[in-house]
Amino acid sequence: METSQAYTSEKHLKKSDSRFSTISISVGLVTSLVLIIYFVLIRTFALENVMYLRLVNAFILLAGIVVGERLCSSRIAHKIDYLKGIRVGTQVTIAATIPYSIFMWTYLKMDTELATFIQTTTNFGKHLTPLPACAAGIITIEGFVSGLVLTYVIMPYFKRK
Repeated sequence: METSQAYTSEKHLKKSDSRFSTISISVGLVTSLVLIIYFVLIRTFALENVMYLRLVNAFILLAGIVVGERLCSSRIAHKIDYLKGIRVGTQVTIAATIPYSIFMWTYLKMDTELATFIQTTTNFGKHLTPLPACAAGIITIEGFVSGLVLTYVIMPYFKRK
């Protein structure tokens, strides 16, 4: 009797874990799409040289993480566990950052004008030898670290709720 209850409980946990992953990856992909649209708008209006506009990327990522946490807490569990919340935030971050980095790598390979601008005007530009690959790597690391920090910052809010 106890074995069947343990099996049922374990089966339920695996099902909810896959739902957590599905929601967080979906939200991350939508967040990535918003980041790409934002970049295209910035590039269209020739505002890519305004470095402060890069901060908006962090707010977009924060919004994606918050939406992911809220959806998981409202659809699956009314109170999200701290470690599951960290996992949701990490999955949203990875699902948002990697497609965006791939897009930027592709874009910088095609747009040599922007690549030249980055190499000549930024402090680290001259050290980025294969620019598109290095820029994509930096975007991935920066996005991942930002997402983890933002997840740790907002997680106590969702834990208390």
